[in-house]
Amino acid sequence: MNMGIAERRAREKEEMRQQILDAAVEIFKEKGFEKVQIRKIAEKIEYSTGTIYLYFKNKDEIFYALHEAFFMKLYQQLLPLMEINNPMDRLLQIGRTYINFGLENPDAYDLMFIEKAPMELIENEDQWSCAMGTFEILVQTVQACVEEGYFQAHDHMNLVFLAFASVHGMVTLHNRRHMKMFPPETHEHLVNNSLATMINMMRNQQKPSD
Repeated sequence: MNMGIAERRAREKEEMRQQILDAAVEIFKEKGFEKVQIRKIAEKIEYSTGTIYLYFKNKDEIFYALHEAFFMKLYQQLLPLMEINNPMDRLLQIGRTYINFGLENPDAYDLMFIEKAPMELIENEDQWSCAMGTFEILVQTVQACVEEGYFQAHDHMNLVFLAFASVHGMVTLHNRRHMKMFPPETHEHLVNNSLATMINMMRNQQKPSD
């Protein structure tokens, strides 16, 4: 086959795949996960349902592809932060970047961290390489903080979990509008400033007695 024709077909295939994913995101934003159906996606892009099945086996596979794409977007924002030499400064910037990503991309965040469906296709870490790469940035940074004496802990993974759970909780409470007990104008301020408080609490943590 002529190389030009092969390249054009490959490009067209990738464009169609992206068109399907974009349509799924639009429906997800408008109506929620349960309303995303192959038939609805086909109607939105004005193709037959059979065309969708040429690219994806089912709805879960579509959401898994989106799941990976969103994690890649977050990973690309976090990776440059590894150039920050001071691990405490780096950890703070990682937290801020994660929070901003979650607040600015609530639908993507839901798919990445709230919805169960994408996880059903993940059987091992090799199939979740992008998400694990993102997580590894946090792990390496917290470990560096421990090694340089900023945190005292027998197991740095406890601190990793604390950091992850804390920022995840902040973003989720904000995005799901479960902060009504606080004045609306303080919501984003609370989320962003609580990050520094949480890191200081981790920093003051002492080694548990044996």
